[in-house]
Amino acid sequence: MTEGPIGGLGVDYLTFLIQWYNWPYLGGLLVLALSLARPAILEALGIRLGGWLGLKRASGIPVLRAFTVALGVVGLTVNGAFHDYWPAAQERGFVPGLVVTVLLAAVVTRLVGRVFEEHFPEFKAVSWGESGLSGREGRVVSRMVSADYRAGRAHVMGEDETLHTVMCKTKGSEIPLGALVVLGDYDDEDGRYFVEQLDDRRVRQESSEKEVDE
Repeated sequence: MTEGPIGGLGVDYLTFLIQWYNWPYLGGLLVLALSLARPAILEALGIRLGGWLGLKRASGIPVLRAFTVALGVVGLTVNGAFHDYWPAAQERGFVPGLVVTVLLAAVVTRLVGRVFEEHFPEFKAVSWGESGLSGREGRVVSRMVSADYRAGRAHVMGEDETLHTVMCKTKGSEIPLGALVVLGDYDDEDGRYFVEQLDDRRVRQESSEKEVDE
């Protein structure tokens, strides 16, 4: 019995996958699978990897998963290109391909880590309505913050990595969802912070500094 084209293609791809030059990338995907159990050794490895990549708040298992996915996908893609277009250079291209793959995986992981730091920071605890956070920066998580919108909220990360949700309002213009703000005075009467959009505050500070210099 002869194999159909689909069956033959499957056997050919499986033979390609188990070649020694794919082992580092298959190993990365294996580590990804093992990370689902969150063993302590992989958590520690992810923390070290995050530190090496310059990530301050994103580390541990999420960083390790991003790296292993990038390593496996990029590596197998590079080797697949060699296999299909330059088969004679498959083994000779292993070391350069590995170096390029590791560098690309590191870049991808750093970019993903930056996104996690910006939008999904790790935290140890959560708190609601803390009153001692004046001067800290946060991000608007309600549809807006304004002087008369009662549901204005922002997320603020405390020094102890506690994520605080605080109610807030403005003295001036409306601030949109996702904007960076700095917490000002706390209004004890309604339990809300006055906030300013960070870009606006920096512009005013720079203008004040220029006036002083002049």
